[in-house]
Amino acid sequence: MPKEKIENCLIRPVKEADLDGVYELALETGPGMTSLPADKAMLKSKIQESINSFKIEPTEPGNEAYRFVMELDGKIIGIAAIRARVGGFDPSYSYEICLARHSSESLKVDKEVPYLKLVKDHKGPSIISSLFVAPAYRSKGLGKYLSAARFLFMADFPERFTDTIIAEMRGYIDEAGRSPFWEGTVRHFFDMDFDQADYLSSKDKGFIADLMPQYPIYIPLLRDEVIEAIAKVHDKTAPALKFLESQGFTKDGHVDIFDAGPRVQAKVQEIKTIKDSKLAKLGDEIEANLVSNSKLDFRVIPITGLSSGAEAELLELQAGERIRFA
Repeated sequence: MPKEKIENCLIRPVKEADLDGVYELALETGPGMTSLPADKAMLKSKIQESINSFKIEPTEPGNEAYRFVMELDGKIIGIAAIRARVGGFDPSYSYEICLARHSSESLKVDKEVPYLKLVKDHKGPSIISSLFVAPAYRSKGLGKYLSAARFLFMADFPERFTDTIIAEMRGYIDEAGRSPFWEGTVRHFFDMDFDQADYLSSKDKGFIADLMPQYPIYIPLLRDEVIEAIAKVHDKTAPALKFLESQGFTKDGHVDIFDAGPRVQAKVQEIKTIKDSKLAKLGDEIEANLVSNSKLDFRVIPITGLSSGAEAELLELQAGERIRFA
């Protein structure tokens, strides 16, 4: 992460007044990002869901969704989220990459053939999602700060999350805006464009159970361009994957059912930012890239040291109050 201080940058929970700013971000995402649809009514519902989730005191992780925005000089330039558990009433679907052994003693043939198995999960792990920074601000490395800020929240409130965290990475889209995996497999069962199915799945996943192929899909039978797209990330998602891998995430053998983007996972206590984070008090001498107020009314600033009252004001803290830094 860059060492220089970034002035007037704040990461905080999303609020109702952010709707227009979040909508402007959603217009820039492009296909494949179902968690940030360019639909104001849906975004308003997601914002309210997040507001409600911060008010809950769960006895165990449920369907809570915590959404955070990054603002720079008061402008919303990024968003990221954590869902306490995938599945529940609305199940989570993925393809698991499996191996089938085919043997013939008479022919002296013994082969393992990869195939995709549809998996439905009603009580999955916590998931980080929706990471997006406006293209004009990506050169500053702000996406790393925004992504890592979620881990500081997990460090302060571990009871709200499962022991394992996953992330579903956006799958490969070619220069023509097509998903090779969708075109070569799932489209045959849905009779609609990728964008339409992607959008519908963000509203209601019921049709997935009705239309998805229930039998294994043998990978070698697919076209080469389809095979190459399996577990391959979108070009714009590659930096996010690289960062998560640096935090200790690894691919877990599952891919998205629409675009075959890879899924990665990590144990919460093994995530680098969480392991390296420390507690201190406002006013202590620290050296850090990220500092949070360690409160449920969460505030994070990217910084190398707390040196001014303005920074304490952004964190909404008084001298001597607890902070977490990494």
